[in-house]
Amino acid sequence: MINKLWNILLYPFRRWTTLFDRYIIRKFLSTSLLTFLCILSIAIAIDYSEKTDKFVKNKPSSAEVFQYYLDFAPYILSILAPMLFFLAVIIFTARLAYNSEIISFFNSGANFGRFLRPYIFCGIFAGGLLLYANHWLVPESNKGRYAFEEKFVNYQKKYSNNIYLRLDTETMISVETFRFNTNEGNNFSLEKYTGSGAQRSLSYKIDADKIIYLQGVNKWRLENYRRWDVNGKQEHYKEGKMMDTILNLQPDDFNISVTVKETLNYDEMQEFMDEEQLKGTGGVEFFQVEQYRRTSYAISVVIMVLMGAAAGSKKVRGGMGLNIVFAIALSALYVVFQQFSATFSTKGSLPPIIGTNIPNLIFLIVTIYIIRISSR
Repeated sequence: MINKLWNILLYPFRRWTTLFDRYIIRKFLSTSLLTFLCILSIAIAIDYSEKTDKFVKNKPSSAEVFQYYLDFAPYILSILAPMLFFLAVIIFTARLAYNSEIISFFNSGANFGRFLRPYIFCGIFAGGLLLYANHWLVPESNKGRYAFEEKFVNYQKKYSNNIYLRLDTETMISVETFRFNTNEGNNFSLEKYTGSGAQRSLSYKIDADKIIYLQGVNKWRLENYRRWDVNGKQEHYKEGKMMDTILNLQPDDFNISVTVKETLNYDEMQEFMDEEQLKGTGGVEFFQVEQYRRTSYAISVVIMVLMGAAAGSKKVRGGMGLNIVFAIALSALYVVFQQFSATFSTKGSLPPIIGTNIPNLIFLIVTIYIIRISSR
């Protein structure tokens, strides 16, 4: 029954594929599906066990919990996708090798490049699917996932530290600490500039010990403020206990969380980064790394599929278990490289497009080496 289903799905491609190609594609799809379902079941069981206390305390409905795990599935599978595709390819290819099916294929006169052709098709298909999921499907599901966690699992953020914002092209502000439960900030500073280029100069500056948002009137109150007005070489100083003013600013603007990056699709991410760069908000590099990481993960799937095909095509002493250990070890190594190189982009000066693709470059070199060894 299952074979008939796969034959129906692959029927439109019969013109461009041989029986061997369709056989490999069918094995890839079925093994990948089984691998994803097994790992997803384990991940859901672990996550549920960790959140059981919160569920009992906050009492979400069964429908809300079910919807949460529907949103959780794309998120966790997108993270594990390179490892799972690699593992699936290693498993079924090693099984083909131990059943001497690959030897029969090479005895027909085909070379190793021809052997890899259906794997290339599978890798491109899986990579394209993950690319769409990372940029569109997963961010949309993360919106629901984060909404559930904010309501039933996590606690509301209480404060932010060392915030720098650009209200417009001429106005910059900073706050040392802002508390969201009272809408109050400490050590507030505002600088207003005029002109541009060499003619740009400070117009006035305001410092205040405390800033408070007056909800309802949409104003900000400055307490214990000092103001400097600058006109060329002349400067006028003024201070006071209290001053109310209107700013193009809301309390939520101080809540710049790097986790919000996981809820933005491609277009929303681009728009968000443009706005934050205009404001001068710190932490934009986290969003740039996230944008490139989504693409680099999709590229890694193509590399992993080819590596798995080459590594699993030869019989090795120790049986299939050794191949599976090899797959898990390399996958874990890829994750370490990904986190390590991303840190240089967020904390250092390495461009995000380079930092997120260093693991792909390293694994591409390893894949080429394995293919050369396996083709002999």
